[in-house]
Amino acid sequence: MVSFSALRHVRRLLALGIGSGSLLSLLSGCAPEAPPSNPDTGPKMPEGDLLDYPVDAPGPFRVGYRSFLYTYQPKGVPGPREIRVNLWYPTLDEEGTPPRYINVFPDEDVFEGASVAPPMEAAGYPVHLHSHGYSGFGGTSSDMMRWFASHGWVAVAPDHKGNTLPEHEDTVPLTMSFLRPMDLTASLDALEALPADDPLSGKCRTDEVLLSGHSFGGRTAWATGGAVHDLAAIQAMCDAGSKFSEPCTPEQIAVFGEGLGEPRVAAAIPMASGVGADEPGWFGYDGYDAVNKPFMQMSGSLDPVGAENVWSRVTSIDFTWLDFEGGCHQLFALGGCPEFDSLEGWALVNKYAFAFARRHVLADTSDEVRKILDGTEVLSPKVKFQHK
Repeated sequence: MVSFSALRHVRRLLALGIGSGSLLSLLSGCAPEAPPSNPDTGPKMPEGDLLDYPVDAPGPFRVGYRSFLYTYQPKGVPGPREIRVNLWYPTLDEEGTPPRYINVFPDEDVFEGASVAPPMEAAGYPVHLHSHGYSGFGGTSSDMMRWFASHGWVAVAPDHKGNTLPEHEDTVPLTMSFLRPMDLTASLDALEALPADDPLSGKCRTDEVLLSGHSFGGRTAWATGGAVHDLAAIQAMCDAGSKFSEPCTPEQIAVFGEGLGEPRVAAAIPMASGVGADEPGWFGYDGYDAVNKPFMQMSGSLDPVGAENVWSRVTSIDFTWLDFEGGCHQLFALGGCPEFDSLEGWALVNKYAFAFARRHVLADTSDEVRKILDGTEVLSPKVKFQHK
């Protein structure tokens, strides 16, 4: 859930910049009274390709933003579902109007409706998919979205209808736990279904994407990554009678048994999520390993969500755990942790996440990425690095 203290810090978090602007063209050897021999023709495309820019700094692009509605038919519910899909993308525009996420929160470092910069590679734009937390919205982790878009990626985050800030309720129905993964799958489908005249149409590399998620979105990331649900544990939650806002049905529980994994996910980053030591949780004691793909878990040391219990249950996948000393639950979203500066926190989150994405989505085998991901390069003494 988004705290009021976190909301007071949102402007500070969203104020993180993505760069200092594009280079100005140099004018050469002209007499004062004559027109320039090499007139400025506007912003230029960055040179090189996606791997030519350092992992630990914002990329060469400005960032554009747009959103649109998409309707799909999920399993386990009677009618169609309409979600808002939020997109961040690279642009060469140097000025524009900031968006307001959910019509409230401005982002001064993004231009709404900006033109789309061409992809840096013929294969198109790599894709980063994100799931927001309980009672959040797609833009709660916009700093990460901006970082990726500044490097030539398309970042996409749906608003999980029925579980957003304007719709906040203390409990939600069981169906929300399978609708969220379906929203992520639908968001990728929406990118693939863009009309032919859309500048992103046919250019988003949705076959292998990075997935991330915060809090409830972290659990959503495990489910979407392919973790196997513990149906008996879910039935016990339903039988308790206080976990969900509506009674569960056998048909709803059966949806979890069918699996919610999305094969287009290449690697995932669950943030600020976990499980109690003495409870099976949603994936039991051995359901996490079913993802069979690299995961990087991020947590804050002051956030007792049980990240250490997930660490102990994962045994066979490529698994990294980053624990931020002094980090709170909102370090990975709206910020405002009393003992961890938001700007410093997001800078570290972005560097680790982007190195992970470059390795597992773009097959980056550079020393820069390798050293970050094997712990050789210590980005901060505040981050406890573990890998297995």
